[in-house]
Amino acid sequence: MIEQAGFRKGFVQGRAGISSRHTLALVNRGGASAADLLALRDVIVTGVEAKFEIHLQMEPVLVGF
Repeated sequence: MIEQAGFRKGFVQGRAGISSRHTLALVNRGGASAADLLALRDVIVTGVEAKFEIHLQMEPVLVGF
């Protein structure tokens, strides 16, 4: 659903992005803050919800926060 909502592997927003290998993994592309990563998460969740009317839940794995 993430990819079908327009967020492909390798998608970048500022210094944060989606992994080029796994759509479900957000990555720091250099210098991104926790707020940058969470902002990207929010954009993805909003995009998926707008297209499919499904609200995504974050998995409870935060590394380095």
